[in-house]
Amino acid sequence: MNGYTPATSQSRSQPLYRATHDPTGPATLSTTVIHALADCMGVDVTDSRVSLYDTVDPGALDELFRPRHDGTPRAGGTLSFVVNGHHVSVSGDGEILIEPPTRR
Repeated sequence: MNGYTPATSQSRSQPLYRATHDPTGPATLSTTVIHALADCMGVDVTDSRVSLYDTVDPGALDELFRPRHDGTPRAGGTLSFVVNGHHVSVSGDGEILIEPPTRR
């Protein structure tokens, strides 16, 4: 499920964009993150501003949360990084949270 969720606090913070990666689906985690970023930024996924390579190694991201050798999922852990001012958090359970840059 993808979409914006309003912030729960009363502050003037930007809404969080939420996406979920399906580890049993055809896409890799890094591909899901790229598509979520493009959607959040309102640009085409092929736009040069949507790239993980300057921030995190996409292959390493895929390996980090890949199921264990016995097939059990990796439910724990979170990795956070910033892409073009967007704060991205990826959890072992497949949840992807993106906080857009603060508008001034």
